[in-house]
Amino acid sequence: MYFSRIIFSVCLALTTCSVAAIELTDSLHSLVLDAKQVLTLDNTADFTATTVSDVETERLGPNSIAVYAPENAGFYSLVLSNNKTSKRLLVIVKKPFNANNKQLNNYQIGLYPAPYKGYPQYGAPNGFIEIFEKDLTRQLTPHVQVKNVICKQVSGFPKYLYVNNDGLMMLEDLLRFVQNEGIKVSKFAFISGYRTPHYNRSIGNGKHSRHQYGDAFDLYIDEDGDGRMDDLNGDGKLTIADVDVLYKVFEKFQKHSRYNGGIGRYKPASHHGGFVHIDNRGFTARW
Repeated sequence: MYFSRIIFSVCLALTTCSVAAIELTDSLHSLVLDAKQVLTLDNTADFTATTVSDVETERLGPNSIAVYAPENAGFYSLVLSNNKTSKRLLVIVKKPFNANNKQLNNYQIGLYPAPYKGYPQYGAPNGFIEIFEKDLTRQLTPHVQVKNVICKQVSGFPKYLYVNNDGLMMLEDLLRFVQNEGIKVSKFAFISGYRTPHYNRSIGNGKHSRHQYGDAFDLYIDEDGDGRMDDLNGDGKLTIADVDVLYKVFEKFQKHSRYNGGIGRYKPASHHGGFVHIDNRGFTARW
């Protein structure tokens, strides 16, 4: 391990190695990593890992820390601190997956299609987050639990989830933006998060649905707890007009943030209220 770290540091100095990096920000609460992946965590000039952390780290330079993902899939804790505050990150190590397979530990995944128009962001995941029943209420971020984003297909445990780092950070940044726009919301309600290709096909959705790639969510606001979109425009009715209010705020969010993707509006139906889809596919789409 020590020798590999030396090689890693030399590669960084020579800029000959491609190393995943992410910046420590207020919206970063989880790190989704491959087994034994080395991640560069930037913007950490005055932070050090505390002894209660479950993962190993190494200072790379004045502003960066290397995070060494454990070998085994699971949930781990990384606590960083400085002389003012501490920040706890949930380090999530995925279970490796061969995209040519249709199942993982008897859980139906299905086959991922060839990437849409060759876009790399439509590549099949190389691993999934392993979920047991006790994990359903685990907080992925302060406002998102595993049960909010896990696929709805019926199965026993373990189940498998895919969500990426940008997807989770987008949800936190989006919530803060909606609140700042004056809409009363403590957390989003979810219609859908991740979908396996198997489940996506079973409900008749398009084969390149962004829900299969870890950064797409169908959201609504339900502060009164009735399971349907709140009366956001204040006309005393629950209609598509409430969806339009949220849709326009989501559009404004993408224009003022680093996220770029699809936004779609869905009117109320007999089995669900209205909701808005948002994703981070990397190019603009509207419906």
